Amino acid sequence: MEKITLEELKMNSRSEMLTFLKKLWKGEGAPCPLCGSGLELLHKKAKKSDCDWQCRNCGKVIRTLDLLDRINQQT
Repeated sequence: MEKITLEELKMNSRSEMLTFLKKLWKGEGAPCPLCGSGLELLHKKAKKSDCDWQCRNCGKVIRTLDLLDRINQQT
């Protein structure tokens, strides 16, 4: 599993990115921004954290807190 970078997400604005992250944090889930398939929690059993998500189809891991840090560094 490879960690996704901010540049790979193909999102046009900061608000679009924040909306995507908020959906994940609320547990609503969202489609993978790269391939469109559904995202799953990375830690289902032991940790049950809504901060890390993965796409089973393309194998990418979305670490939401890392992405948020990168967004904040850009502004």
